[in-house]
Amino acid sequence: MTDIDMSLAGTIADVISTDPDEFRTRVPERLPNRYHPDRLDGPIDAAPLPPASALEGMGGALEDRERTLVWELWTLNPGVGMTITRPAYQDTPILYVNQRFREITGYSMAELRGQNPRVLQGPDTDSAAIAALREAVSIWEGVTVTLRNYRRDGTPFENQVTLVPIADETGTIGNWLGIQVPTTDR
Repeated sequence: MTDIDMSLAGTIADVISTDPDEFRTRVPERLPNRYHPDRLDGPIDAAPLPPASALEGMGGALEDRERTLVWELWTLNPGVGMTITRPAYQDTPILYVNQRFREITGYSMAELRGQNPRVLQGPDTDSAAIAALREAVSIWEGVTVTLRNYRRDGTPFENQVTLVPIADETGTIGNWLGIQVPTTDR
């Protein structure tokens, strides 16, 4: 696994923050046949959610925009841990984590939904890296840090974390995209 740099993270964020029709055009090779732009009989009003197995434990209703973000992230499935959180003014609660993130951390969707990602921090998590993450969130800028996090069973692991703000249709940061690449698993 290679490092995820800000340009790749920005590209992923850019792709998932597009409207569903543009998303289908930009990543057609990843789409199931019924959502592929060349195989559609007509426009789809709303992106469908991924299968229930991908959303285990999510519960609750999603806003249309967040529903689309989850579907697009699930469709991309880039092989790295990925999260979508709500804005910082709501304490940045986790909205969705992909299957790879759950494999890395050992947490289920039900355990993570609504939690702040700091749930992964522990006694040896680097305070300078945490300060960099907090500063980026407070000034609405992307950042990449390497830090020690902890799996559900308490096992520490090093990982590279990239945060990218995702603007809504008004230009306001509506969500954050997090990308986690374990560096100790390489």
